[in-house]
Parts: sequence; structure tokens; C-alpha cells
Amino acid sequence: MIALLTLLPIAFALDVDTFTTGATTGDPTAFTRLGSMVTGDAGTWDAGLVLDYADAPLSEQIAGGRSPVIDVLATTNLTGGYSFGGVRLDGTLPLHLGVDASDSGNSSSWLASGDARVGAQLAVPHLNRFTLGSTLVLPTGADALYVGGPGRLVTVLRGGREFGRVGVLALAGAVLSLPEQVRGLEAGVGPVLGVGAAYRMSDALSAAFELGAEGSWGVGSIPLESTLSARMRLPDGIWASAGAAAGLGAGVGASRWRVIVGVGYSGGRPGGVTPAEADARSDGDADADGDGILDDQDACPGEAETIDGVDDADGCPDPDGDGDAFTVDACPSEPLGPGQDPRHSDGCPQRAELAGDHVAVTGTIFFREGRAELLVSAEPVLTAVRDAMQAHPEVALFLIEGHANTDGPEAYNLRLSDARAFSVMGWLVKHGVDSNRLISKGFGESQPLLPESSSDALAANRRVEFRVVHIEDIPPDSRHIDVPADAR
Repeated sequence: MIALLTLLPIAFALDVDTFTTGATTGDPTAFTRLGSMVTGDAGTWDAGLVLDYADAPLSEQIAGGRSPVIDVLATTNLTGGYSFGGVRLDGTLPLHLGVDASDSGNSSSWLASGDARVGAQLAVPHLNRFTLGSTLVLPTGADALYVGGPGRLVTVLRGGREFGRVGVLALAGAVLSLPEQVRGLEAGVGPVLGVGAAYRMSDALSAAFELGAEGSWGVGSIPLESTLSARMRLPDGIWASAGAAAGLGAGVGASRWRVIVGVGYSGGRPGGVTPAEADARSDGDADADGDGILDDQDACPGEAETIDGVDDADGCPDPDGDGDAFTVDACPSEPLGPGQDPRHSDGCPQRAELAGDHVAVTGTIFFREGRAELLVSAEPVLTAVRDAMQAHPEVALFLIEGHANTDGPEAYNLRLSDARAFSVMGWLVKHGVDSNRLISKGFGESQPLLPESSSDALAANRRVEFRVVHIEDIPPDSRHIDVPADAR
């Protein structure tokens, strides 16, 4: 350890603000300090305010032990980010309130800006859940107050994996800055290290433990801190986080303890144009929104046209008074549900209705966690599906498809999705649908609605679908319920 850290700014500027707001998104699977394994949906953006209170982030080593140079460092971090799909840009602007220690027992407080951070995070091609990130730390801070440096570049590789409800993340990288000689020690190059584990209590709430450090070898020891935090995302786009940390070393920036609180908002259009969609649009037959109008002739290639007699050829939805894109509307004051297709509806909200080659469902079919047992809350949706099937006797055969997300082993997900589809088929037969009109099959995680990088993928890809099929199109390994004739 260097004998007197207070002399170091004479030779080079110390930046004791080693706290990094890694998670600038509302994704509950992100880690508060280590960041996220995904870059997010194209077109989405985030803005946030993260408050950080650190106790004794800078101390000198004296004969009797450590003596604080800065008693308190309270920081307001303004954060923002924007995703292009495979690439995410983000930035952080810190404002510090510090309290300096004094041998005389008196202390002085000050207010100063810190070093701003701007960076980019890139999804590594062919390596799912790996990202490569670089952050440029700009010399905007007050170096005389220990919250500014000559500028540096931080580059890290993140990788992670989910095992059921548990997610793990690790990162490694380096800090590069101008080399300086201080009392025979060289500063300017150092490691960035981190590991974390998170438990996802729901699709909107998680808790995480993190261990991380960002510093230079020449400081004498790496500023290692452990962090325990929780993150929550609300349906309207608001998110919040809170955590506490403890320093495990004497490095510059490692506090004795730290408290972190953050709030923010996620906006934009989720599910925007991803790199895969962009590639698909390069050929002349691409129709990204599936509305039958090719992208090169579609004024709204990311939004499906509504066939309702109003500008049906431009490719854009045309909302009416209740916002559901109907001019002749049987329910003009009630919008359609999110799963309904205006091309196959009279404009009235329905839990389920036949929409071309499938039964469109508004709502979720809930099962007991990790099992194929239907919950009572699923019955209103299933009742609507039954009514829709019985209202269309001309449809000879429905395939009930079970789908899973990547939460858990692939083989387990395949078995569970198949069992859940069969359970739904059993409920429909028990409640009046002719068993000869139903077959079921589980597809596991092989047919996701959203890419795994999407923040909504876990919830959206775990689903049950109902499709119209013909005898010749029955998939292999599908299941059927045989009901004896005298029991019908």
C-alpha cells in the first residue's frame, strides 16, 4: 500500500468513483453493477437516476491503520441508453457531493462533477448471452477533489447463463489510461473483474449478489466490493433498484460500505427491427409484420395493416375512435384485446376467437410452477377457447401447441411443454369439445416468439397456442385422447 495517498494527485489524478452503474436498463435480469447479458430490443431506450452513498471511499495507510481522506461520497448518476438490437449505447453523468476528513477534527464539504462515461455494448455473434463492451471515461471530473482522472478506456467481455430461476454472470476486462510513475509504482493499466448470481422471483422481480472491482495495479490493491441488490420492473415501463455493498479491500474507491438506490423508465417500441429482420428485409419477398404487404411496399413494415376499408394498401394500422382500427365497429367504445386480429373480428373484445388459421387468445393460461397442472385462473381463457371452437364446427381439427422459454434444461422444457399442451386438451374434452377435433404436441423452446435477447422473451415464449391443421399436416409424435363411444 502506498504510504500517503494524499500526495498522489500531484503526480496523477485519482478517481475514487469506482462505482459503475452497469445496469442502465429496466431489465430485471440485469445486474446492478455488472450489467446485462443482453443488448435489448431494437428501438428501445432507457433513462434513469441512480443514487450512490459511499462511506470512506479513499483512505491513507498510517501506522495505526487506515485513516479516511474522504469521509463520505454521495453521487447522483444520470443514466441513459438506446438499443439498436445487437448494439446498445449508454452513458452515465455523475455529480458528487463529498465530505473531506481533517486531522483537526473539522470537515469540509464540496460539490463537483465526476468523470462522464459513454460506451457501447455489442452482442458477440454466434455466442448467445455474451457481449463485448467498451466504455470511454471522459476527464470531466474535478481531479483536485479525487473525482477525476486523465481519461481512460474500460473494455470488458460479459458472459452468462440461466439455470431455471438462477442466472449467473461473469466479466473480465481491463482499464487502460495514461501511464504514470508514482513512488516507483506504475499506474494506468488494471483489471476489471466481476462475478454475480441472481434469483428471478418473477418475470418482473429479481435479487442478485455481485462481486466486482475496477482499478489499476499501481494503486496497491484492487478496489473489491460485494453487492447485494434487488431490481423490479413495473408494467408501465417504470423500474426501480436498491442495494447495499461492502468493501473487501483497501484499494482506492473501495468503500467501507455503500448504499445504492435507482429509478428509471424504459420506453420505445419493444420488438423493433433486429439484425435478423434487417437481413430478411434485404430480399424482395420479406414481410416482417406478416400483414401480406411486402416490406418494400409497406409504409409501416414493423406494424401490421388492419384490413378495415381504410387505407388498406399502405401497410399501416388505421385506428378508429376506440383505437382498435375499425371504421365499422360493433363495439365502438371497447378496443380489441392485444391478441385479437382485426381482420377476423367484429371489433368487440373477446378472450378467444377464430382468426384465420388459429384461435387468437387474449390472456394467459396459467399452470402450477414447473408442472402441467392448470390453475383455476386459466379457466376463463380456456372457456373462451372452447366457445370459439364450438362456434366453428366447420373446423375439423385443432392442434394445441405447448411452447417453453429457455428457463431450464432443453429436454425438461420439451417434456413440460408437451405435458401442458396435453393437459389443456384434456380440459377442453372434459368441457365439451369433441376429442376427435383435438391433438396436442409440445415444442419446447424450439419456436420462440421473441429472441432470447429480448427483455420480454421469458414471459412471451412460455405459451399455449391453438392452430387449425389438416389431416395431412398432423405433426409426428402428436397426442390424441381416445374417448369410448358409449362415454361421449
